[in-house]
Amino acid sequence: MRRCRLGKIHILFVDDHPEVLNGLKRMCRSMRGQWEPSFANGGEQAISMMQADRFDVLVTDMRMPGVGGLEVLRSALSLQPEMVRIVLSGQYDTDDFIRSGWPAHRFLAKPCDADTLKGAINQVLVMRSLLDNQQLKGLIAGAERLPSLPGIYFDIEQELNREHASMQRVGEIISRDVGITAKVLQMANSPIFGCRRWIDNPEQAVVMLGADVIKALTLYIQACSAMPVPEGISLQRIFAHSLIVARLAREIAAEQGQPKSVCSEAFLAGMLQNIGSLVLLSSFPDTYLEIVARAEQQGRPVWELEREILGGNHAEIGGYLISLWGLSMPVVAAVAYHIHPSQCPYVEKPFALTAVHVANAIEKEPGINGAVINNEFDFEYLEQNGLLTSLASWQQLHQKIISANEERLCR
Repeated sequence: MRRCRLGKIHILFVDDHPEVLNGLKRMCRSMRGQWEPSFANGGEQAISMMQADRFDVLVTDMRMPGVGGLEVLRSALSLQPEMVRIVLSGQYDTDDFIRSGWPAHRFLAKPCDADTLKGAINQVLVMRSLLDNQQLKGLIAGAERLPSLPGIYFDIEQELNREHASMQRVGEIISRDVGITAKVLQMANSPIFGCRRWIDNPEQAVVMLGADVIKALTLYIQACSAMPVPEGISLQRIFAHSLIVARLAREIAAEQGQPKSVCSEAFLAGMLQNIGSLVLLSSFPDTYLEIVARAEQQGRPVWELEREILGGNHAEIGGYLISLWGLSMPVVAAVAYHIHPSQCPYVEKPFALTAVHVANAIEKEPGINGAVINNEFDFEYLEQNGLLTSLASWQQLHQKIISANEERLCR
């Protein structure tokens, strides 16, 4: 396979309309210093090009005569599983797409302006700089399959972006999947949310908990269900930890007077902060269980041994995964740097990062095999941001959440 010129990102654009390809060529001129674009007129040519060359990013239409977008995506997944897969299409069949296993990381609807497309590609590439060592890149490529953005989350997002969004329709979207419905209702009725009435259908869950919380829950549940883990591993324990971290992160953001959007980012990032651990556990179970066992025996942090043995930690992998999904920069940063927020390269650190870091350090984490993991505070970061004096009040918030949880369980 031919290698891309040093420092450039090799991108394959696929469409069956010459005018669309010409428009993409014009757009790429302004990126010639960073991108090396290739163009395929239809799916058949795209697959031939992927067999002959290596690409970093695939951007494909869906509805094409002959070999369609789904077949192109499946071929990309088989030939080059590490490739970022983006759909750029005006038409697609949701049911077919979901049945296919949702093989794209990101979906962009036509017409799509150049800045949106560039932003979608560049966001992923920025996060890929986290994986700046061949060992971890090989690890990611060797994973059987990184989970793609769950279909239900995508459909909820589309509904909420409508001019006249309907919470009833959001509930109906959730109801399409019996398993997701059961898990959402189970979580919605858990003591951690403290709802005063029993929630018995998805529409009620959306109204009582809010669309942002429901989005976070469905994303987490469906993504995790796509990652099989070894027998004896309690996903319920991991769910419970993520839920408390998410709730506490949101409360911390609210207590600091952050706007609702930031509180929602904190909740979503809190739910997803350990998703990289599940990727490693499902893809490399023996190695990861050995890491956890050695961490307990040696009294060392799991992330430290992850980096020593695998070349990177679960936070970086989780951040990379959700950047593929196109989640917002604050959420990606909060997941990727929640262990060491001072290492976040952004000049203005998103508050969701602070909230998730603190919540994860306060809430004792259950290890994969049930042992308790003590996460550390980044005291230097907290001191630099004038937040050390707030730790006591945040610990009290945590205790209120735990007490309310225990009180409801005893009823």
